Amino acid sequence: MKFRRIGEYRPEYLENVQKHQVLEFAKRFLKKFDNLLRTVKEQQPKTLADYAVSLETRYKELVKTDHLALRKVDVSPIITELTCLREFPHLASLYINYHIQFLKLPEDEKWNKEKVEITERVFLRSALIPQYTNLQVLTTTIPRDEAIRIFKHHADDYIREALADKEDRLQDIDEFHEDTIRDDPNNSAWERIVGEVEDGKLIIRKECCYWDEALDDLTDRELKYLVCCYGDFANIRSVNKSFKLTMEHTIARGDPYCDCVVYDTRITKDIKHPSKEFFDSIWPLADKE
Repeated sequence: MKFRRIGEYRPEYLENVQKHQVLEFAKRFLKKFDNLLRTVKEQQPKTLADYAVSLETRYKELVKTDHLALRKVDVSPIITELTCLREFPHLASLYINYHIQFLKLPEDEKWNKEKVEITERVFLRSALIPQYTNLQVLTTTIPRDEAIRIFKHHADDYIREALADKEDRLQDIDEFHEDTIRDDPNNSAWERIVGEVEDGKLIIRKECCYWDEALDDLTDRELKYLVCCYGDFANIRSVNKSFKLTMEHTIARGDPYCDCVVYDTRITKDIKHPSKEFFDSIWPLADKE
């Protein structure tokens, strides 16, 4: 099989600036947080109250400023449709404040009304570290194996709900291959080695991960992997509902690369992940485009 090396790692990528409306940004992650609480309630009903108390305790330690109070933002309308989180409005306020805290906005920033500029690094930390914290607290509330099982169930359920009414973004594995090798501004900083489509399968070795780099201070590799990577297994269905992903090594978990195989299950039922030795051998075969 022939491989091509696409893109090139750029250390400055994490300093790219983007614009966000802070409360809309926070609402998106409140919805995900609510799904986690709902999953805990469904899977271990007696655990939810203790978990909520533990979360409040942890976020009180982490949150330094009540940004919502300073801007007189009422959290009630924001959480009215969140079936679990609306039972814990103080926790919801703490959670939003923790997101905002990462943005390090000037005191005169009108973030409750206008879009603000934040770097890619800040965006990722604000989006992912609260999820890591939620999982970390869950592992101290119930046995770690059970906490991880519940978190995975939550991630699968949240993505399934999000994709329920969405159309396939791409029609087949060949179109996905073309999208993967396209070296446009959105892809050019993500260095990867890409094979050809064979028997409905596409092999990709990802050489860098800015998510892992942005979270370089998080020490629990397993929890970081779950927050950064686990959703990929369900998210591949946003590309096409017939696609399936296998991945056994990831940079977030401490491996030197991410070994990804995407299968079009309409073409192949042979879901067999190649060996580590195979992925190790890809680099010498790759030519820079």
